[in-house]
Order: sequence, then structure tokens, then C-alpha cells
Amino acid sequence: MLVVFGILLGAKIFATAIFVRGGGLENHGPALALAGEKKSAVPLASTTSAELEKRLKALKAREEALKKKEAELAPLRAEIESRMAELNELQARLTAYAKRLAEKEKALKDRKMAHLVALYSAMEPGKAAVIMGKLKLDSVVRILANMKGKTAGKILASMDPEKSARISERLSGDD
Repeated sequence: MLVVFGILLGAKIFATAIFVRGGGLENHGPALALAGEKKSAVPLASTTSAELEKRLKALKAREEALKKKEAELAPLRAEIESRMAELNELQARLTAYAKRLAEKEKALKDRKMAHLVALYSAMEPGKAAVIMGKLKLDSVVRILANMKGKTAGKILASMDPEKSARISERLSGDD
């Protein structure tokens, strides 16, 4: 799903860059016709009527060709705009899904932490201290931070004094 999203997002960025850089299709008609026209060294006043007619006919042919190309590209533009709208909708849905997923993950972590707090709070302080002495410092700090002060104090008092001091520093935010 994320791979498809990445591909669609890349296509959206590419299409947007084409239209932003080029200003869209409608802004190129006459400019492209004139850009393809060769500059003659002969001044316009010295050209004959037949040459002017020939050049005018060529310009009109180019203009018609450009109009035809624009007409051919119009459905593609509409399709790109439609796909961009779909991509925006998909992006919004994925963002909402990711937010819901993060909320569920946080709720699950909170439930697990509440369970650990209840578990260690129900133990005798000495036994809880022995087990917590083998846990990572961050885990112990999170568990004790969620306990009632009296229970956490009893467990801290039963732990190794050096580890208790480090835990206390982390709990106070002075680490």
C-alpha cells in the first residue's frame, strides 16, 4: 500500500512540476509557433506579397496543429487532474489511518504500562526492587513514575542505593 502511495505521490509531483514550470498547455500556443519560425534576414518590407501569404499560411497551419495538439492533450490533462484529486484523497485517508494507528499504539502502550504498574504495586517492595534491579533504567523510571509516591518510595528504598539515586535523578528530570 505504501509503495503504491509513493508511486502515486511521485507521479503527482512530476505532473505538477510540468504544469508549474511550463505554466500549463494553453500558454504555449503562439509562442511555440513563433519559436519554430525561422528568422529571415530579409526585412519584412522587402518581402513580396506571395512570400507573406506563404508565411501566413505556414503560421496558420502551425496554429491549427497546435490547437489539434491541445485538443488531444485536454483529456490527458483532465485525467491527470482527476488522478491528482484521487491521490490527494488517498493521502488524506492514509494520514488519518496513520493517526488512528498511532493513537491505538499509544493506548496499547498505556494499557501495558498500567498493567506493569499494577503488577509491581501489588508485589512486596523488596521483591519488586529485586526484579526492577534487573530491568533497564528507562523501564524502571517509567514504571515508578506511574506509581503512587508511597509505593514507589518503598521500592526505591529496597533497591541498590546507587541505582536508586540514578532513578531518582531521572524521575526529577535532573539527568
